[in-house]
Order: sequence, then structure tokens, then C-alpha cells
Amino acid sequence: MSVDDLRPGEILGGRYEIIEQLGQGGMARVYRAHDPRLGRDVAVKVLSARYAADPTFVERFRREASAAAQLNHPNIVQVFDRGEAGGTYFIVMEHLPGPDLKQVIRRDGPMDPLMAVDNALQILAALAVAHRNDVIHRDVKPQNVLRSADGTLKVTDFGIARAGAYSDVTEAGSVIGTAQYLSPEQARGGEVTPASDCYSVGIVLYEMLTGRVPFDGERPVVIAMKQINEPPVDPRVYEPDIPQPLEAVVLKSLAKRPSERYRTAEEFTAALMNVRGTLEGATGQTIPMSALGGSAADQTRVMETPTQATRIQPPPQRPGPRPVPPDEPPPRRRSATPVVVALIVLLGLLAVAAFALFGNGGGDGDKVTIPAGVIGLSAAEAQTQLTALGLESTTELKESTEEERGNVVETVPGVGREVEKGETVVLRIGGGPAAKPVPSVVNLKRADAIADLRRNGFKVKVQEEFSDSVAEDVVIRQNPPAGDELAEGGTVTIFVSKGTEKVKVPDLRQKSLETARQLLNDAGLTLGGISEEPNSDFDAGTIIRQNPGPTANVDRGTSVSVVVAKQPDQIQVPSVIDLDAVTARDKLTANGFEVVSEGVNDDAPEGTVVDQSPAADTFVDPGAPITITVSLGPATDTDPSLPSGTTPTIPSPQVPSP
Repeated sequence: MSVDDLRPGEILGGRYEIIEQLGQGGMARVYRAHDPRLGRDVAVKVLSARYAADPTFVERFRREASAAAQLNHPNIVQVFDRGEAGGTYFIVMEHLPGPDLKQVIRRDGPMDPLMAVDNALQILAALAVAHRNDVIHRDVKPQNVLRSADGTLKVTDFGIARAGAYSDVTEAGSVIGTAQYLSPEQARGGEVTPASDCYSVGIVLYEMLTGRVPFDGERPVVIAMKQINEPPVDPRVYEPDIPQPLEAVVLKSLAKRPSERYRTAEEFTAALMNVRGTLEGATGQTIPMSALGGSAADQTRVMETPTQATRIQPPPQRPGPRPVPPDEPPPRRRSATPVVVALIVLLGLLAVAAFALFGNGGGDGDKVTIPAGVIGLSAAEAQTQLTALGLESTTELKESTEEERGNVVETVPGVGREVEKGETVVLRIGGGPAAKPVPSVVNLKRADAIADLRRNGFKVKVQEEFSDSVAEDVVIRQNPPAGDELAEGGTVTIFVSKGTEKVKVPDLRQKSLETARQLLNDAGLTLGGISEEPNSDFDAGTIIRQNPGPTANVDRGTSVSVVVAKQPDQIQVPSVIDLDAVTARDKLTANGFEVVSEGVNDDAPEGTVVDQSPAADTFVDPGAPITITVSLGPATDTDPSLPSGTTPTIPSPQVPSP
């Protein structure tokens, strides 16, 4: 038999028949088992085999059994037995099929202040007994508080408790517990005292009142640092209906220094008792007083408000009268009152039976049955039905599916129950799924953001948009924003960056600077560097070139540089008249002009420049053509081979040979 995998039907320790596994913790597994000797189901905690060979873990587990076995109190889960089997160790405890307090909070949300206070008082009652036995729980949390069938809360799992006589087992500086409920001194690995348990109860009370823990985070180390350094948000910020005196008690219980909070369960209990008397709905009903002193045997148990008619138990059979010794006075005669009461009760039971058999069709009757048909109706429709039956009604919200929102999901007392006419029935109206804070996913990559939101129970809608400041595929913003409450299953929209938007560069050529600036602005671009270049092919002031060029796709906001045409600088034409043609050509070419020659008969020596155009001292553009007229010498008789009026071609002057 492997204790790490016990099967239904296997017998543990020669006595306990395994029925099913209930859960698994860091050190042990918990099973529901049947004890045939006493005819009852029990919970069996079995140390995992991998820890059984570790003396430290074995000692801790044994210590749990020893510590828990000596704590006998109505608000502490009772330990029946302990033993060893299959090379490991087990503890046999009271089996409580009801939910733990964490499940109740998750299901019902924030509690009524009076209920939360009474729950805290029951937890403190259990801890007061433990502290008097030199046992500090060290891991007080709602998961370790179980609810029995009659509604009584019972603290369990002293698996990491410190028994004073065995305090040397826990290494100095070690941190044991659950981060959301750790006291600051536990988070630092410091000394743990009863005030540490009181701090944890304060966290549990805060959660009962608000539906959330005061400190939370993605990693335990982050939460632990918050426990040490950050003050809690006032509970009334989340639930304004919490009475201010109760909020003051909660905040004092969460003081960072043990000396500034409640140092004992008794002190905490006294403070809650003072506040309890001022709460709406509080009565003289007795609540647990064990934290104020007294033995476990004489504690007063909490009696919850009955939700159904009181049932009359038949009187127990009593043995016959005992013989009276001669020297003992005769017994006082019993009053006839019990007999009268019994007759009245019997008549009442007969009336109820008659009502059940024949219904109330023959008369109005004093009782009615809560109809099942109210489930699924709106609050107004259900109240109308109940009013017609002679019942009062009130409403309260209850966590539900989205489809059940606004409709009756449950009644108290339940449907099918008989109640007195005039009694008030609570209609629990679906409030939709429980709301929870939306985590921040801004600046996360798309995949990480989607995974984080889905882990928290939300649906995700993705929208993409361009961003000049956020990298591509990173979340720019979210809706709802981080910290807002949203029903589980609700949709969170994330806006993911597509990076910087690409835009097409407009064609700026032959445009003025003003027009270019407007075109760039309309395209989401900017005008960058401007330079000038002499160019007679474009009007002065118009753009010749641009960079990036036309039709290029660039990031929005990119700057575009341009080259603007300007009128070329003009230069003065020098005089070349009377120079020989070769010298004149060299002079003009050196000044950047283009030279054009033509010949003419003139009395000037042949090859001499006799005219120029443009004239000397005229200002023209660089490179402009200059025409020079070169003498061909005096005119001669016309060549008879040429037609009349024809001028012979004048060859360009040649540079004479040296």
C-alpha cells in the first residue's frame, strides 16, 4: 500500500477505510475515511512519503498532532487519533463536509458587519485556547477555517504551529505561512507571538468585510514586502457601509508593530465585543466568550438565528422513581405545567398534520408553501406572488451567472418550505458574476497581456492602432483601466501598437516652400533642411529636389529635406575687341563663357576681333554664349564660282605655329 496514493476501500492503520481524497497540501494529503468502530466518517491527514524520511518534517508533523490533540474547544477541529503506517504518519480528525471560510467569501462576497464580527470572534475563541496552551497557529487564513453543519466555525491545520516546548525545531529566520495573511514579523522571518495570529485574524476580518485581502500581488515576495512596508487601504473605501468604529478595530489589528496592535486574542475579542453592541441587528444573543477566559468545557456556543420552525422533540424516557432513604425528605411534587405544555404541543402537531393532509382549501390556514415558481422571476414578479400568499419579502444580491442577473436564484427559507403567513422571505437576486479588479497589462507584449487577463477570468478584445511612442505589438492602453472592478467573464479591450504609421511622401518638386510645408503637414511629416542651388531651369524659390523622394513610404513624423532653385549669380562680360581671335577665345572661356565665332570682311588685320555680343561690361549668367566677330581682311573680288551675294565661310582662326 502506497500512502502517496491511497485508494478507496484500502484500510489505513488496520482501522480506517479510505473513501476519497479531499485535498493535498505542501506536506500531506487529506482523505475522508470511515471508522467502523465508532460508525462515523473522519478526516485523515497522511504525511507524504517523500517527507517521511526527513526528521524535520516528521517532527513537525508529530508536533501538529501533539499540539492539536491537547486543544479541546468547540471552535477547533477535534483530533481523534494518530498513528504510523506504511513508513509514514497520520492524524485522524473530525470530518467537516461544509465549505471553508474562503469558499464562503468567494461565493457570497462581503459579509454583513455583524456576521463578520461574529465569525472573527469564533476564530479568536479558538486561538485564545491555543495561545493559553503555548501554541501559535502561524497560518491563520480563511482556508483553515471550516464551517460545521450547524454553522459553527472551526479552526484547523496546526501543521506549522509552534508548540512552545519544541520551538527549537523551527530554524531561526525561516518564513512559514501564506503571504496574503502573514504578519510583518513573519514576512521578515522574525519572532512570532500571539500578536502575529491577531494580525492574521485582522486580515481575515478585512476580507470578510470587503471581499478582498488588503495586500496582494503576483508573487509571494511582492506581497510580503507590502505586508512589511505598505499601509492597508481603509475598508470603508471599498464598503462605505462598514461602521467607522469597526473599521478602526480592523486597522488597529493591522498595525505593523506588534506592540501597536492587539497583542492577545483576548484584547482583540474585547475590542470586537465593544463594537458588536453598536451594530445594526445586534441582539442580546450569546456569542463565544471563550477568548475572555474559562475552560473549553464550559464555553457558551453561538446559536444561529433559526430559519425554520422549531421542532419539538418528544420527552426522553426516564427510569422509574428511585427508592427514597428513610432520612431523606420526600421529593417535591412536580408541577402539572409540563403536561399542559405537552398537550398543547400535541394539539399543534395534529393541526399541522391535518393541514398537510387536507391542505388549506377549506380555510385561510396559518401556513403557506413558498412556491418553486418564483425561481427565475424578476424581483418584482416574485414579490407579487409572495404578497398574494400573505408573505412579506425582501431582496439581497447573490453572485450568479450573467444569464441569472436580475432574477431570483434562491429563497431563504428555500422553495417548498412551509412558513407562517406574514413571515419575511428573502429573495436572493442574481447579481451576475463576482466582480474583481482588472490587472494592469499596459506596456506588456500582446501575448503576455492576453494570457494574464485570461488567467484572471476575463475575456479579451484586441484593437490595433499606430503609436509614435509605443513599440510595435505592445499594449498602449486598456479598457476598463487597471484596478476597476469587472465581473468575472467580462471583456477587457486592449489597444495594441502597430508601431509608427507609414505615410507616403508627397511630390514637392516645382512647389514653393509654403506649399511644400502644408503638403508635408497634411501627410504627418515635417519640413527638414532647406538648401539653395543656382538653377535657371526652375523659377527661383521653387523646389528642385527632395529627400526622401516622392512616393517613398516613411514613418509618420519623418522630416523631408529639399533643395530650392535660386537665380544664378551674373558676371560681367570682358572686352575682347582688337584682340586676335585665339586670345579673345581664351579670355572668354576662362571666365566661363561659351564662345561662338563668325567672320566678316574688315579693314582690320585678318584674325582680329572687330565686334562682340553681348557687349563688353554687360552682366550675363555664367556660361552664357558670347559671339565674337573676327576680321577676314579687306574684301576682294567676288569669286565667280559663287552665286551673287554669297559670303564665303570664314574658318576659325588657327593658333599660329611657334
